[in-house]
Amino acid sequence: MKQSYPGRAFRAVLLVVLLVGWASSSSAVELPEYDIQRCCDLCPLTASPSSYDTSYLKNFKMLVQGEDGWLFRSEAELVEQFGPDLEGLKHLKRFARQLKETTGTELVMVFQPTKGLVHPDRLPDTSPVPFNWNLARHSYGEALDRFRQAGLVVPDLTPLLAEPPGEEAYYFKRDHHWTPYGARRTAKVVAERIKKMPAYQALPKQDFVTRRSGLIRKDGSLQDAARRICGFAYGSQYVDEFRTESAGTGEAGGASALFSDQGLPPITLVGTSNSKGAQDYNFVGSLQEFLGAEILNVAVAGGSYDGSMFEYLLSDNFRQSPPKILIWEVPGYHTLDSSEFYRQVTPMISGACEGTKPVLQNTTAVGVGVNEVLYNGGGQFREMPSSEYVVDLQFSDPAVKEVDAFVWFVFGRKDRVDMEYGDRVETPGRFVFELPEGPEWNDELFMSLDLELKPEQVSEGLTVTAKICQRQDV
Repeated sequence: MKQSYPGRAFRAVLLVVLLVGWASSSSAVELPEYDIQRCCDLCPLTASPSSYDTSYLKNFKMLVQGEDGWLFRSEAELVEQFGPDLEGLKHLKRFARQLKETTGTELVMVFQPTKGLVHPDRLPDTSPVPFNWNLARHSYGEALDRFRQAGLVVPDLTPLLAEPPGEEAYYFKRDHHWTPYGARRTAKVVAERIKKMPAYQALPKQDFVTRRSGLIRKDGSLQDAARRICGFAYGSQYVDEFRTESAGTGEAGGASALFSDQGLPPITLVGTSNSKGAQDYNFVGSLQEFLGAEILNVAVAGGSYDGSMFEYLLSDNFRQSPPKILIWEVPGYHTLDSSEFYRQVTPMISGACEGTKPVLQNTTAVGVGVNEVLYNGGGQFREMPSSEYVVDLQFSDPAVKEVDAFVWFVFGRKDRVDMEYGDRVETPGRFVFELPEGPEWNDELFMSLDLELKPEQVSEGLTVTAKICQRQDV
């Protein structure tokens, strides 16, 4: 197994020089012996699930040693199956259709290939975690096809898999993000597909240029996890940094004349820290250069695959000026099959109870624990089949990020919906979700709604306005 260690050659030469000089002046004295250990192989603790015992470390199960100082996560970067199950795919298809029919927005899925798919040559021949690259490659390609069948525009990123060794690395050695080189190669493929969309043809165009702006120092997230478990530190990795600017104005692409004079750009990107974070890998900048079009970047670092989508669809930007094209950047290890996600995000497209009269509405104070906020009774019972209704909650404090909802039905059945926005996701304290649907739910009639709040979510004088109204897509 090859390893590279900055400064080792220099230290070795210095040691030899010092020893030779010392020996020449003290030949009669016995030379000392040194026990030199190479750095850095993962310690045995990384092979134990119990080592990943914090909310942070659980994201790095299980660290796997690669060649030449590379690190992988077995549960995220060495997966062999991709994409949603059939139920999740059905929800995704309805979401994309609602987006197109309600706002005219077309959804482009950038389903980023995993580290194992792109860099299988960096895995050792005797990896402790089995990884069948051919199986993973086939499953990844099938997932892209299923997304297309669901009505999404899906660029074919399979040419980026198993890139030749001569290319600048797509991923950082010991981090879960793509490098600026990987981001740029992805942007080129994505732009080529978007250019074939009729929606793109009518967009205003302008020129962008990309220039090297410096270096990115990367102390990777995986090496940080290794440090916390094993106690040693890897060296930093350095790669080129790039910046894209509008060629016409010399201003940064995110604040160009087109943006300021004509309102919001016609293309929006939602995504993760690959697209917007503490360090800029220039994915959006490269997209703007290849497309010749302005892009509104609303990605959220640390928001997972769903955080920026929640934040954007609840924003005034989306409500007042929906884009022609919505690009969704998603790391490939996300399955996208959470029914709770689609029950929330789909009614956000139409605004849930906005512009329609609620069937039930109540404003009440809420506290820690379970609170009843809606009740269908009191001599005014309304027949509300589950499959036809949506709940819209607005808290007085926008800092509320988490709430558990319990929906009770007339004949005693109960449904639970756990809703949570990440700490870095900025929302107005609003939650929406559809009542459950399907053959086993369609005949159930809504009775009441309880909300459970944790102490950290409850501020003094907290109230919630709860509404239930007919779904606008029914």
